[in-house]
Amino acid sequence: MKTGEIVRYAGGLLGFVDVLGWQKWFGAVVLGFAFALNLNNNFSLLQFQGLVIGTPLILCYNQSVNDCFDVEIDEIKAKLMGKELIVPKTISRKTALTITFSLLLVGLVSTLVASVSLFALNLAAAFLGTLYSVPPFRLKMKYPFSTLIQFAGCFLPFLAGVASIGTVTLQTIVISSIFAVLAMIHRFAHEIKHYKVDLATGKGTVAVTKGLKTATTFFRLSALVGVVEFAFFFALGWFDAVILFLFILYLALTIAPSFWLRHMPAPVKTIFNPIIMLSSYVLLFTVLLLYNKSAFDLVMFF
Repeated sequence: MKTGEIVRYAGGLLGFVDVLGWQKWFGAVVLGFAFALNLNNNFSLLQFQGLVIGTPLILCYNQSVNDCFDVEIDEIKAKLMGKELIVPKTISRKTALTITFSLLLVGLVSTLVASVSLFALNLAAAFLGTLYSVPPFRLKMKYPFSTLIQFAGCFLPFLAGVASIGTVTLQTIVISSIFAVLAMIHRFAHEIKHYKVDLATGKGTVAVTKGLKTATTFFRLSALVGVVEFAFFFALGWFDAVILFLFILYLALTIAPSFWLRHMPAPVKTIFNPIIMLSSYVLLFTVLLLYNKSAFDLVMFF
């Protein structure tokens, strides 16, 4: 395999697991971890690997399993939007399925080793992702289940972050609604951007079923409700200044980077693009820095 082909295949793999696409969810995982870290400053290396390896692998599974069964839709998308097909052009469908279910297996084992509660939440996320993407269910094609199942799944990342080192409580379930609502910003933005493709393929989205105006309204409401929720809980004393800072960073780098990045000069965009691609790991590094955690600490906890 030539160098150009290797680069193309590597790029295809990154696109297949959609690293950029799951940053919003892993960012919520990191904030859940930070919230639990406020209450329990000690954790083991086994718990940490479940957070940084197992959970992202499940997110990769949910993204890649969708591509495995979206070949016909992606072919239409390629014609209408010029998107390059990954499956089966760059990666064969057989290889794609092998990679996908390997991600699921390794991710579940990793989270089970970390904690039973983290495993259960990741298993639930994988189950919802399967219902969303895989025949005969393919709920992504059916209104309103397409939207509702994704909204339900968006409660899980923050709770997984909490469960990685702490205990899920009624309070954390209520708080997780912030991140479920904010993640829907991307959902409705995707519906608006891919309206023609979704219309052509019969996908039951809000934009297709109720119109672009309704999808735009939900897009704006998601942003407003998520921020207002956080402000309300902050006023109740549920969050401290550190969580406030991390939340603002999460909004700036993960949820809405385009709102400020598009106004920046080209050199600044070039610098920030790779940061945005891995924004949730930048957020995680910031959390460890703020809570005075190092690699040495993790080894000692183990």
